[in-house]
Amino acid sequence: MKPFQIIGGIVLFAMSSFVADIAVTYGFSMTFGGTDYAATIISKVLDVLAGSLIVWGILDFKRGRR
Repeated sequence: MKPFQIIGGIVLFAMSSFVADIAVTYGFSMTFGGTDYAATIISKVLDVLAGSLIVWGILDFKRGRR
């Protein structure tokens, strides 16, 4: 178990929409059909990254161990 990786994933998950709002505020834009999806896409990507950090922090595979 990697506690720092798990804590980092939890913090990233909690702050993902905040980070997405900051990116949109500073001009990041992804529009399709007149609707801006930038905050939604950034938030989802960060949530997936945070979830994988948490899962891999819990599983903690080591190379070379049998």
